Amino acid sequence: MKILIFTDSHGYNVSMACAVEREAPDLVLHLGDHTDDARELESVFPRLTVCAVRGNNDCFDREAPEHAVVAPDGVRIFLTHGHREQVYMREGKLVAQRAREEGCSLAFFGHTHRMYLERVNGVLVCNPGSISLPRGGTAGYGRLTVENGQPRLLELVDEDGKLLRREKIGW
Repeated sequence: MKILIFTDSHGYNVSMACAVEREAPDLVLHLGDHTDDARELESVFPRLTVCAVRGNNDCFDREAPEHAVVAPDGVRIFLTHGHREQVYMREGKLVAQRAREEGCSLAFFGHTHRMYLERVNGVLVCNPGSISLPRGGTAGYGRLTVENGQPRLLELVDEDGKLLRREKIGW
């Protein structure tokens, strides 16, 4: 199973659509700041499952939750935008804590527009960076591979799908 993780698209969804077209994922996760972009992906790719959480710029979207736990192929993943977990001050520490409380070993957040990948107290915490407005780096997204109910590989890639960082999980 291939999962693409986007965040902070801020209305610039062409790169997301190109990535979905190129990669043909089984699932897309959108970590907020323009959940309308996630809904647009659903309309352009009607067979694609898209899960989205609300960011600090999604004040009027009451349908999207502030955080969520998804379990593709049984792998529990915590999703949040990160602004409520103070990601600027503590990076992924509060995100990891919330993920552990929810029984998740993987957690994804956005908000900072900067790529981040670190193990924090047994949780692999990742910000795939902004797909449209990066700060201090290139625009990009995450690509997670799940096989036989286990997360296997997490890759951070640029907006064209070129590998920037790879983390093997559970080998």
